[in-house]
Amino acid sequence: MNCAYLCIGSNRNKEVNIKRAEEMLRARFASIRFSPLMETEAIGCPGAERYLNQMAVCYCEEPLDEVQVTLKRMEWEIGRRPTDKATGRMPIDIDLIQWNDQPLKPADLQRSYVKEGLRYL
Repeated sequence: MNCAYLCIGSNRNKEVNIKRAEEMLRARFASIRFSPLMETEAIGCPGAERYLNQMAVCYCEEPLDEVQVTLKRMEWEIGRRPTDKATGRMPIDIDLIQWNDQPLKPADLQRSYVKEGLRYL
């Protein structure tokens, strides 16, 4: 059984897009749990709207590469496009930040809102 830690964020139609991501993730990962929502400043995108973020943890049998493809497909279905990051407008971002004991995004794991969300989980 694999353990995946996710960081979910949106700064465009935030509440709707986060709720849709939650629904899609619940449908795919029965064991998923979510932290409370947190509003945060945009990092690395001066002038971008504030984000609504949330952490999640889930367990699955699938391998890492399959889970990554699934998450990217979910982002696409919610409306994310390749140019969104450059414009600072993010409908949804579902980052796999840790897989089992392997940090995949070590810098993200150091962010205060990520630490707070992980403590909740």
